[in-house]
Amino acid sequence: MKLIKATLLTVFSFLCLLPFAQSQHIDSLLLKLYQESNDSTRVLLLQNIARAYEVEERNPILAENYLLEAKRLAESSKSNYIKIEVYTSLGVLYRNLSNYTNAIRFHNDALNLAKELDDKHQQVKSLNNLGVVYRRLDNHAYASEYHMKALKLAEEIKDSFNISVACNSLGNIFSLNGRYNEALDYFQRALYMSKQMNNLLGQAMNYNNIGEVYEFKGNYPKAKEYYSKSLDLNYQINSLKGIAINFNALGKIELFLGNTQKAYDYFIKSLEIDKTLGDKKFIADSYINLAKAQLRLNYHKSALDNIHSCLKIATEIKSLTHFQQAYEVLSDYYQKIQEYSRALEYYKLSASYKDSVLNEKNSRHIATIQTLYETEKKENEIKLLLQQHELKQRAIIRQKNQTYILLLGLLLSGVMLFIIYFALKNKRKTAEQLAKQIEEIELKNMLLEEKNQEIEAKTVEIEKNKDFIVQKNKNLEEAYSIIETYIQKITDSIRYAERIQDSIQPSLGSIKQHFSDTFIFSRPKDIVSGDFYWMLPRGNKVFFALADCTGHGVPGAFMSIIGIGLINQAVNQYMLYKTDDILSFIDEQLVNRLSKSKNETILKDSMDIAMCVFDKETYTLEYTSALIPLFLQRNGEVQELKPNFVTLGTRLQSSQNSKNFTVNSVKLMAGDWLYLSSDGYFDQQGGENHKKFMRSRFKEQLIKMTAEMDSISRCSQLERTFLEWMNRSEQIDDVLIWGIRI
Repeated sequence: MKLIKATLLTVFSFLCLLPFAQSQHIDSLLLKLYQESNDSTRVLLLQNIARAYEVEERNPILAENYLLEAKRLAESSKSNYIKIEVYTSLGVLYRNLSNYTNAIRFHNDALNLAKELDDKHQQVKSLNNLGVVYRRLDNHAYASEYHMKALKLAEEIKDSFNISVACNSLGNIFSLNGRYNEALDYFQRALYMSKQMNNLLGQAMNYNNIGEVYEFKGNYPKAKEYYSKSLDLNYQINSLKGIAINFNALGKIELFLGNTQKAYDYFIKSLEIDKTLGDKKFIADSYINLAKAQLRLNYHKSALDNIHSCLKIATEIKSLTHFQQAYEVLSDYYQKIQEYSRALEYYKLSASYKDSVLNEKNSRHIATIQTLYETEKKENEIKLLLQQHELKQRAIIRQKNQTYILLLGLLLSGVMLFIIYFALKNKRKTAEQLAKQIEEIELKNMLLEEKNQEIEAKTVEIEKNKDFIVQKNKNLEEAYSIIETYIQKITDSIRYAERIQDSIQPSLGSIKQHFSDTFIFSRPKDIVSGDFYWMLPRGNKVFFALADCTGHGVPGAFMSIIGIGLINQAVNQYMLYKTDDILSFIDEQLVNRLSKSKNETILKDSMDIAMCVFDKETYTLEYTSALIPLFLQRNGEVQELKPNFVTLGTRLQSSQNSKNFTVNSVKLMAGDWLYLSSDGYFDQQGGENHKKFMRSRFKEQLIKMTAEMDSISRCSQLERTFLEWMNRSEQIDDVLIWGIRI
């Protein structure tokens, strides 16, 4: 810590002594501009002056003015290269000012000019710049597409620097979308290339990004190790932006480890540097991180001010990520001050923004771009093989021509030898030598012919593989389209079934005619639910029930419809008004309806149910249940009425013909709260150890609810507790809770 403070002091002292030297530097450039008459040179001088005002003087307004003057001169010149440089400088300036609309416009202008010139180096540079802007806008799909194009083109022209930039940005995108192994692969490749080029800034960025992946994976010691490496390099190259980013990163690690004061100190330093640099994105990062630490330290007023500062910047730069983070911290703030309804409201807002940034279509688009990149890489390899094959064919033709020439020479030599043989009377010896040479040539020709046949066979095989890849891609596209169509049809059907299921259950308004303060917390696992509730008034009595059918989704929904029909039949048709008689009737009907034969029952289809009758005159409650508990809250205490441990719709294994149901009678008082719940809430897995919620925790939640809390507050607290417990775990069953105040 002392070393960091001393280094920071040195950096800021150095910055305080710089203005005079910087002013001299700008004055020198302005003098050269005044003396220069050549427009091309004036454009370069204007760019240097703008850069000096932006970096040295922290005056973006003057920097913009000089760059716009450079643009005017560049557009009047005939050099497209000068225009590209000016457009790129303007794009980077507007990106640093969070003016992303202008940044995209100028980077696109530079890209179009580079395409006209067929300058692939400039195209790669512009593609990477566009990817960075879209990443700042949280549009990961567009960002990944531009960086993939840049990577492909950079690999083609062997542009190491832009390969490193593209890999670094793609690593960030994959990391934010939870694909950590792929992110690490890209970061390691970018880090290797930065080391090869001795690019210290690139190394610092990649060490920081690798640390962020380990932070997301929960490996905080490893994350801290890489963040510290990045900080050392940023000090070495005097990168204030990098130092601020590292302070924010190390602060988050200390916050995770419980060292809140240390984290707070890091965030304060980071905010000071970010305000000096003026980049709104990083200022917003520091505001929200500082607010998290202040909440832990109970600096509530300061935390709320910093959250609103972050929201203001998020509105200016249209940052979905900062909206999501700010609403998440706001939810924690209102939970701390025990305003649970507002806490839940901001928690849901945060979740909706998280879904906007990291949605399924976004992830699918990124995966598709990655697949296309890999496929195109394979196709390029095939093209390379074909080129190599063509070169071999040419070599064979050359070799054949040389062979024919050699053969012709040998034949001529043979004729000469034949003549000499007659002349020297050595004909036989010469003929034998010639025959031997011809035999060797024929053998070589045979070998060449065999090689030619092998090459032709490989060519055919390559063509087959190419056609197979094209057909396979076409089949995959068609299959994907068909699957998406079917999924949409099935989802529409289930949504319609959801409306039907809602229509046969009593509305909350009709329930409130008999119980003025009540709530229904319903959260199906798969759109439609196997849990249902029912109510029917009869004179001064109100019959009501809550049931949990086996399964969830469409099968559970069908069972719930059967259950509602049987309850209505028992009360309305057979005039059964005792709770145990109603359950016996439902059990008998379910056994008969779900049996395959007299001795076989489909055991997986059954129903747990609690049936209640409340007399509004005597305040007497009759309760009979199969596995559904009833919780009674009175004067801050919670009592659980135990159900019968049987389920409806299954045959007994013993010789006993029917099940016995117990009728519990309870004398209620005004102000009592009754709660009926299916087991989906108790059995949900989550928490730190991924365990079930259990009834004991449910009782603790009920005890925490004060008498002043109305039905809406109670429902909100139960829902928030459930979502926090579940966290990122999958919901395992339908959830239904009915709360009634007497």
